[in-house]
Amino acid sequence: MMTLLKSATNGWLDYTQHGKYAALLLAAILYLGYCLWKSKAARNGGKQPLFYLYAVLITLACICPVTAVILMKYQTAFYSYVWIWAAVPQTALIAWACTEFLYTLWREKSIRNVAATLLLAGIVILSGNPVSDRTDSQLTQVEAPRETLRQLSEYHLEESGETKYSLWAPKEILAAARAYSADIHPVYGRSIWDAALGSYSYDTYETWQEDLYLWMNHLEETGEPEYVRTEENTGERTIDFRTCLDSAAAAGVDYILLPGDLPKDTVEKLQETLGTDTELKTTAGYYLIEIG
Repeated sequence: MMTLLKSATNGWLDYTQHGKYAALLLAAILYLGYCLWKSKAARNGGKQPLFYLYAVLITLACICPVTAVILMKYQTAFYSYVWIWAAVPQTALIAWACTEFLYTLWREKSIRNVAATLLLAGIVILSGNPVSDRTDSQLTQVEAPRETLRQLSEYHLEESGETKYSLWAPKEILAAARAYSADIHPVYGRSIWDAALGSYSYDTYETWQEDLYLWMNHLEETGEPEYVRTEENTGERTIDFRTCLDSAAAAGVDYILLPGDLPKDTVEKLQETLGTDTELKTTAGYYLIEIG
């Protein structure tokens, strides 16, 4: 629930970062409100006022974090904040406002009106969102894991002649793995770290899977190869690399990817645990461990 609330709180600011379409929507709502207030048809009732009222209410519901959480939880919890805006008829509202404006403007034909029309067209075009609302850094975050998976998949095919393999890696790699290829079997799914996905899945994880996730997450954040897990019934217990290796091997994991920016002393400890028979290789910015 806290994940949804945080997403809803920051959602409006994130949504308005790419293009000014949302600002144009708000301007259209204000202008149409003024037009309907002056219109006799609006006072007598009709379909236009009802459509406008719906658009205003659903827009406010998307902007307000409390109502946005309700929409996300009960309609699109599997997706992100931006998808609840599908309920807002943005294009229809903006087109309606532009039509009303041009209709009023062109009651008298003049060069000034032509210039105003061209200016309005330019504003609409420049206010639109780009085809992709992802920034360069976000694209890199998406493409980098896919490139890592591509290299690992090619390596596995060359070494074994097979396409299927099981993988334990940092969450950005595992999140991309399922979409990249059905031949890659992550040791756990996204719902282990993204609580919102639990609304639409029945995935449950055993203790050893939770241990693997917690240890890997701790290694990424701190660079330390040991994690102390606190539980209500059993108290504290230490999860180390050897424990994780044994669990991964028992689960049939073929490859392990570890962050490539680990401190030197941590790398030495990991290599010491692996022994001389297994080498820490590097691939696409990660340390690669082959099991088996």
